[in-house]
Formats: sequence, C-alpha cells, structure tokens
Amino acid sequence: MAKFVLPFIEGRSDSGPFSPTAMLVTALAFAVIVSVQTSPAITMVLITVVLLGGTLARTKWHSVFSLATKLEAFVLLWILLEPFLYGTTVVAVFTLPWGPVHVYSEGITFGILLGLRMFCILLVFIATLSHMSLAGFTGALRTLRVPSSFVGSLLIMLRYIPLFAEERSRMQDAQALRGFERGARRSRIESLGFLLGSMIDRAFNRSVAVYESMILRGFGSGTHIRGAGLRRKDAALLILLLILVLSLVFILPDIMGVFVY
Repeated sequence: MAKFVLPFIEGRSDSGPFSPTAMLVTALAFAVIVSVQTSPAITMVLITVVLLGGTLARTKWHSVFSLATKLEAFVLLWILLEPFLYGTTVVAVFTLPWGPVHVYSEGITFGILLGLRMFCILLVFIATLSHMSLAGFTGALRTLRVPSSFVGSLLIMLRYIPLFAEERSRMQDAQALRGFERGARRSRIESLGFLLGSMIDRAFNRSVAVYESMILRGFGSGTHIRGAGLRRKDAALLILLLILVLSLVFILPDIMGVFVY
C-alpha cells in the first residue's frame, strides 16, 4: 500500500467489530469531552483511559506515538509562550536586552493543560485511524455527508505530502553523492532553488498523469465513494461514551477532591 500521512491499516477492509463511522464519531465526541476539561489531573486520567483502551484494542502504539510526537512538536511552540503571556501571579522574571520578561503561574498551568489536552486529542484520532483502512475512512466521511470534492482533495493531500518529502530527501542524497557541499550562502540558495524547481516540475508532470488516469477511470461522472453503514455492535461505543461522561460528572471530581484534601 502507498505511504500516507496517517497510519491506516493495510488492505481495503476493516476487520474490527465496530464500523469506521461509529469509531470516527466516537473519537470526535471524545475530543469534545477532552477539550472542555479544566483540570490537568482529569486530562491525565483521560490519557490513561486512551492508552488502556488502545492497548486492549491492540493498537500499534509505536506508529501512533511517532506521529503524535511529531505533531505535538508544532503545538509546543505555542504552549511554551503561554507562561509569558497569560496570568497575573509572577513566579520569575528574566532580564533581557529589550526589558524584563515575566513568567506567570497561571500561564504555566494553562500551558500544561493545553498541552495535555492537545496530546490526548492527537492520540485519540491517530489511534482511531490506525484501526481503519483508507476505504473505511473515506466511507465514514461520506456517511457523515462530507462533500466528495473535499474527500478527494484530502486523499490527494494525504498521499502526496509524504511523497513530496521522500522525493526531496532522495534529491538531496543525490546531490551529496555527486559531491555537492554546503558552502557559501549564494550557492546554497541556488541549490535550493534548483531543487524546488525540479520538484515542482516533477509534481506538475505527475499531476497531469494522475488527472488523465482519473478521467479514464470515470472520475467526475458521479460519486464513487460509498458511505460506511453502522453496525449493531456500535451501540457499545455509545454506552462506553455515556459511562465516561457520567464518571467525569459524578465520580472523578469526588475522587480528585479526596486526593487534594
């Protein structure tokens, strides 16, 4: 199977007991629950629930954590700014050439909470998609009434982002084998411009070939992506979700209160 950004399972069929639509909707609902949490401790509990549930479902955590940590690195760039921008209680002051910079206690707490929530949401979605095939994912999107044009564009993006990165790495290796060395700034700019120009030219030629092959296969003459229906066992996901919500409302706050006091 071709490489994609998301860790889809091999093959074209989903072997799990639940339908891709139910899993995707459950992941969305779980993400909403995580996004409204205001306690880092409860968010950690939710992350533990995700890890335990994924382990029971035999999730390939190696690929999931690899992708989640790469995406979280971009999130951390914003989270690290929160202690300097948000809050009123100063816990540290750094003197820089352009003036003092304050670190706020509320900003640290909010940054930790924001990081935990985003990491939990990333784990949920990536782990959920790792139990779907590409056909099941597109079928779930169509069941949720996502336009076919958007689904098609999303599939092309998921396919060609890793292909673009792979081709860039291959061309850089070819330059190194031909004796190219990073020297002056001007030579680096010229080399980068040649590299990007070659990649754009190849991408254009590839897009023309892909478009022609899609036209020959009937793309554009109708909707070829079918929806993925629900199954009877999907009711179990709804029950588990209700149990989680009730636990967060009535049980976990009392338990956390006992540990605090």
